[in-house]
Formats: sequence, C-alpha cells, structure tokens
Amino acid sequence: MKNCIFTEGWENRLNEQMLTYNRCKKKAYICSPLGAPSKEQVLQNMQDAKAYMYYASEVLGCVARAPHAYLPALLCDKVPAERALALEFGLKLLEQCEILLVCGSRISDGMLSEIIKAAKLNMNILVFDDDIYTQTKKIVTTNGGDKSIVSLDRNHPMLACNVRLHGIGGDVT
Repeated sequence: MKNCIFTEGWENRLNEQMLTYNRCKKKAYICSPLGAPSKEQVLQNMQDAKAYMYYASEVLGCVARAPHAYLPALLCDKVPAERALALEFGLKLLEQCEILLVCGSRISDGMLSEIIKAAKLNMNILVFDDDIYTQTKKIVTTNGGDKSIVSLDRNHPMLACNVRLHGIGGDVT
C-alpha cells in the first residue's frame, strides 16, 4: 500500500478522532463482518473494523462509526439478549449516519440487517469489492430499495479485504 497511514500510534489517533466532533464531516457507518468461528478471528474482525474506521477518517475524510469494533468488549455475542442489544444499538447509530461503507470480503448476517436498514432509509451505500457490490445491489432491490443508492469504489482496495492481509493491526496471514 502506498504511503501507509497505519504508522505507529494509529489507534490512538483513531480514539482522538472519535472524541473530536466535526459537524462538517460526513458521518459514515462501517459495515463489516464481526462473527467468526474462533475468538481470535472475532478479535481480528474487531481490529479490522477499527482499521476501516481509521482509514475512512484519514483518507475519505469521514467521521467513521463501527459499533462492532467496541461493543463485543462489553456485550457477549453468544448471549441472545446482549446480541440483540448490540444489533439494535448498531441500527440506531446507522440512522444517525449519512452513508454506509460496506467493507471486507463477505456479507455477514449482521451486515445484511445494516444494508437492509440503509436501503429503507434510502441512504447512499458505498462498496469496495466487485462481488460484494453485486450482492449488495441484490439485497437492496430485494428489500424494496433503489439499486442506484449503491456505488462501487475501486480506488480504496484496503476497504475491500481483511485488513490483516495488509499486515495492519495484526499478523500478516
């Protein structure tokens, strides 16, 4: 990746960005996978979500929000009531955003709910992976939305894959 923005201290800069309100910046909701077969993979997905937030903030100029980057540290995804609370919070937070950024290389069940909610809100949806773009348009139209709200952005491939593939926030796999 050219001019890597993930230099030492990037997570601290992300936390500082979250504490600074800038009403002129577009609010973006990060939609990326959380669930995974192992605890280590879930932790990596949380780390990926933080990296997507930081990238969206630094490169796209958005105030990025990803509740799944932090809520699993407070609520257990395996406890139905806590999972429901986390999902409800995420959807409420999504309502406060102006754009949905669909990141990663797969669509999880939680992401599906977020895409459907964004479609019902007629919110712009930006996707970074060709296959996910096709899937997202189908989800939107199947749920009564207008596929024109879905756009493909190939200029930011870092948002189209698992961050660890770039060696950010974890081991290179």
